[in-house]
Amino acid sequence: LASLAWSFATAGHAAPALFDGLASRLSVLVGELFTAQGLSNTAWAFAAAGRPSPALFARLAAEATPRLSEFKPQELASLAWSFTACCRSASAASWCSDRHLPSMAALFRALSEAAPPRLGEFAPQGLANLAWAYAAGGQPAPALFRAIAAEATPRLGGFKPQELA
Repeated sequence: LASLAWSFATAGHAAPALFDGLASRLSVLVGELFTAQGLSNTAWAFAAAGRPSPALFARLAAEATPRLSEFKPQELASLAWSFTACCRSASAASWCSDRHLPSMAALFRALSEAAPPRLGEFAPQGLANLAWAYAAGGQPAPALFRAIAAEATPRLGGFKPQELA
């Protein structure tokens, strides 16, 4: 199911009825079947397709938060990017607050603690995506931003222009 969502999002086919059905089914299965990559890919697929699902994202956040050590750097950055991208869409803005989706706030707090020791493993794009997710999502994480700056500064020559902007 996660691969189906990823495939449709990658191909640029939002397929609203399919994504609604996938969200319902995946919300039930998240804890049973998902690897760290599956959690990250599912969040990315729904964000990329512009099909936010409050129930699914609440479950994804709740499942991912205690398992962040299992995530590869790209999966951590993608997870953060996906939540922020979904919450920036007009259709999702109302449910992305701490009040409506407390599991998202917990996820971002946990990510801000889990990521700094591993930032050396992040590709430049991952560092940029992680910083964007926190900045665009209004997630205060001064220690994370200091750690990203410290990691990125000596590596600026390896960043593409888009990753620097």
